[in-house]
Amino acid sequence: MNFFRSEEHLDKWNGLKKNGKEGIIELETLMKLFSGPYFQKRREPDYFSHMGEYLADMIASLDQVKNAGNFWRMRSFEKLGLTLGQKLGIM
Repeated sequence: MNFFRSEEHLDKWNGLKKNGKEGIIELETLMKLFSGPYFQKRREPDYFSHMGEYLADMIASLDQVKNAGNFWRMRSFEKLGLTLGQKLGIM
């Protein structure tokens, strides 16, 4: 994960691929994602029993991120697997 202070700084970075701005999101958005229950509740004694709920919340939050592109989004079959795992009580 790389952090840049501005879009101009990002454009000067040699590692930026042509049309590679997909997946680049603002620091404020990252902070919001990482402050959700998936990360905040990790020290709770019942974390693993609620992990499926927290993961579902994280995925829903990722789906709302603007300009996130495919890098930050789960594919539909991955979401289906998560849903199936929750219904079977695996997650």
